[in-house]
Amino acid sequence: MRSQRCASSVKQWRTVVVALFSLALFAGCTKQQTAVDSAPSPTTAAVVSPTAAPSVPAKSEATKDLEGRLGKAFTESTKVSLDSVDCPAQFDVKAGNRFNCQAASEGQSFVIAVELTNPDGQFQWNTKELLVLPKLEQYIQSRIRDKGGPDVTANCGGKLRVAQPGDTFECKVTSAQGQARSAQIKVKDEQGGVDISLR
Repeated sequence: MRSQRCASSVKQWRTVVVALFSLALFAGCTKQQTAVDSAPSPTTAAVVSPTAAPSVPAKSEATKDLEGRLGKAFTESTKVSLDSVDCPAQFDVKAGNRFNCQAASEGQSFVIAVELTNPDGQFQWNTKELLVLPKLEQYIQSRIRDKGGPDVTANCGGKLRVAQPGDTFECKVTSAQGQARSAQIKVKDEQGGVDISLR
């Protein structure tokens, strides 16, 4: 009886095809309360762009504060620390103001879109074209279990991946018994939708 169940699980494991959406893969957007700290954030160092010319205005306290809070929010959401974050040196602190910050982590450079939601400095944020690979790995593992497959570990080769619609890559999926499969990932859209087929 047990061997039949294992054989059935392996068969189902081979045919899993699932779709993911932005909340599963992209770094999410959350509102953050204003809190100007006198000490720098322990999780993120605000870094001035190395290409900035001397004539560029110094960063405002609002920018420094936002960079620190954005780094902390990113780390809390993704469990990955930013190596650097560079927001506009000056910006109006008013509801509806939108701008992009340039960030880097795990050898990847990407954009974080920011929208201020009120004059007190609350904001929403979202990454552009950035996949959070541990979330993808967890999703693959849970979907295989949900479909009646065996317990597996997935490895997509890192923590972050900049990806555009049409990009494809593979994740390695291994069962507890050592059976290995390849999960083909195809990025469908800018919102983080992907198709996954297990081979």
